Amino acid sequence: MLSSALSSLSFPRKIAFRYLWSKRSEAFITIITVVSILGVAIGVMVLNMAMAIMTGFQTELKSRIVGANSHILIRSLDGRLENWHPIFDRIRAVKGVTSVSAFTQHQALIRSEKPFGGERSVGLLIRGIEPKSSAADQVASYLKLAPGDSLPLFDPPSLIVQRPDGSEDEAKLPGLVIGRELQRTLGVLVGSPVSILSPQVSSSPFGLMPRFKRFIVAGVYQSGLIEFESGLAYASLSDAQQFFGMGDTISGLEVRVSNIDKAPEVTSQIMAALKGADSGTLGRGLFAQDWTETNRPLWEALKFERRVYFIVLLLIIVMASFSIVTTLIMLVLEKRKDVAILRTMGATARSIGTIFFLQGAIIGALGTLLGLLLGVLGCWGLKWYGFPLDEQIFQMSTVPVYIEPINFIVVGVAAFFICCVATLYPARRASQLHPSEVLRYD
Repeated sequence: MLSSALSSLSFPRKIAFRYLWSKRSEAFITIITVVSILGVAIGVMVLNMAMAIMTGFQTELKSRIVGANSHILIRSLDGRLENWHPIFDRIRAVKGVTSVSAFTQHQALIRSEKPFGGERSVGLLIRGIEPKSSAADQVASYLKLAPGDSLPLFDPPSLIVQRPDGSEDEAKLPGLVIGRELQRTLGVLVGSPVSILSPQVSSSPFGLMPRFKRFIVAGVYQSGLIEFESGLAYASLSDAQQFFGMGDTISGLEVRVSNIDKAPEVTSQIMAALKGADSGTLGRGLFAQDWTETNRPLWEALKFERRVYFIVLLLIIVMASFSIVTTLIMLVLEKRKDVAILRTMGATARSIGTIFFLQGAIIGALGTLLGLLLGVLGCWGLKWYGFPLDEQIFQMSTVPVYIEPINFIVVGVAAFFICCVATLYPARRASQLHPSEVLRYD
């Protein structure tokens, strides 16, 4: 009866709590216990904050890069997409697709006309977009237009030109929306004329000459991505088709889906729909790329970096677990006589081991919970403070922090597991103490 009572779970639990929070001769052990809890808590807090920052960087880059490009791109192997209207209708019918829009994309040279500080020329990518398309909405968000305002790209301001006789006249030029970094490089303002030179050549009385046309800067966008702002400009689809001599053809179709994480699945459905139509002739020569494939090196690098950070920072918790081992070993040495008495009264080796295992588990649980709480508070503090960053390097003005519950759960489970593993050796040593050998010299 006594043996079964002592072997119950309530008995080890009561003894474990009593040993942990002793206020008499073992006060030093209590101090070490508090230090062990704080060590685990600090490790969990640092790991949670680091994972929140890494997740924030990944989420922020994903939203900006995917927003600037598209979720899925449909293009042709020969570079031009002809007879694209049936393809457009077929893609729109695919489940999960929210919008489809045509676009053109060409390399060109932009040159400022009488800018501040002299003439400047820069290579850039000109993307032609349709009015009232998802791409146009994205550009409007970059320009921070009020709801209902028309995009200046499709209604550019007039250019005042001076005639030789001194009179002024109003000229209409096609609009061009450039990035903030490109504006700084060229030294132009909204309403300034710029010259666009195409690498395509045309025949003239003077021989082969590159195509040349004047545009007017209709707006300056800020996407938060320096690479895009310095090398990507937007023009209307009709103006781009006319300037680059594309006729009614386009470079491809931009597709946006309701759930970007399911973009690869939707891509497969789109290609199946195109290949299954008209015995496959409609989708012949087409290929599709979703955002995960287009930016695969970047996403893989970010995922690998997160894993490395998790493993390296997890070592902090492993180091903190050594203090738990030290605490329990000191308790075992301090309570050798008590353990021997409990064994002579009928306590089993298993119940003795459970006492010290529960002590380590309690320390680990308290440290983990405290670390999770401090991690949440630290993440909120970072978001509230807005720790500044250099936009030229990090593509964003402040440290992005994104609290993802699954990260906190994984960190908490891993920390508690490490602490439990750390208690196995002291608990095993305590369970192997022989009452006769301990009491022989007492």
